[in-house]
Formats: sequence, structure tokens, C-alpha cells
Amino acid sequence: MEFPKKSLLAILGVFAMMFAVSAPAQASTSPELAAAPTVVDMGQVAEGAGLAWDERKQELVAAWTCSIGEICFFSGTDGTGRVCSWTGADDDWLAGTVTCPWARTDSAESVRNNITNTAFTGIRYYISTAYRNTVGCIPRGARGNLQTSRLLRSHNWESGTCGIGPA
Repeated sequence: MEFPKKSLLAILGVFAMMFAVSAPAQASTSPELAAAPTVVDMGQVAEGAGLAWDERKQELVAAWTCSIGEICFFSGTDGTGRVCSWTGADDDWLAGTVTCPWARTDSAESVRNNITNTAFTGIRYYISTAYRNTVGCIPRGARGNLQTSRLLRSHNWESGTCGIGPA
């Protein structure tokens, strides 16, 4: 019996939430540790299942999910893990209009450029805020794994030469 993709994602989401609230407490001699709730990293759950965790929507989505007109960066390879997405440039991922909470400590491992505006050849991404210290450019319509793990901080539309894929 085949399940529609959304049904499978919903089932996995329910399973992850059940695990988060029903995990047994570990025996501990410290009352503080015994009372601590179990925290589930949905990015790790998603990556392990070959899925992505959409930070903005707070839901599991299929790998490489990126709405038309958006640029999406993923914390896992092959479009898995946590995903942050934008419809425009962002000069500071940690404090801009759209923030990417996991980018403070986790590197971007993959990227999908789903922009459709033909005025731009791609999206250039940077390891510093304010579009400084470029490390790569992803052409319009492309997706792929980054060659080197990077803590990214900003990205901008590119109208010049962009290259052939993720760097």
C-alpha cells in the first residue's frame, strides 16, 4: 500500500513528537537531571530519515523542499536536516528580517536555488554579514551539497557570473 508523501511526513512528525514527550526519564541521583524533559533535535530526526525540518513552518518536509521563488540552505547533505529559506537577499542571517537559528552553530551543508527571476543568474553566499567574504554562488534552478562545510552569515542575488554549482 502506498502512502501519499504528505501522509508519510505527517506520520513521521507525530512519531517524533510522541518520542519527545514519552521518552522515559533516565535514572539519576540529581533531582535537576531527573526532572529535565527530553529534547528532540528535529533537524537530526529529519536528516536521519532523509527529510528536512522547516524552521519557519515547524514541520517535516521532503528532502530538497524549497518553494518556488526561494533560496534554501540545509544543515544536512542532500537537502536534509534543518532548512532556512528566503525570498530575498539577507545581510545578516542571525539578526535580519528572516533569521536562521541553526546557522549560529551549524554549518550549511547543502543549498537549493529555486528563484525564478531571470534578472538574476544565481545567489552568492558569504561567511560574513553585509555580503562580505564570498564562498560560493549557486546558479538559478540548481541544488547541491557544499564542497566545504561553512558557517554562513549572508546571501545576495547575483546578476553576473555565478558558476556551475555549490562551492
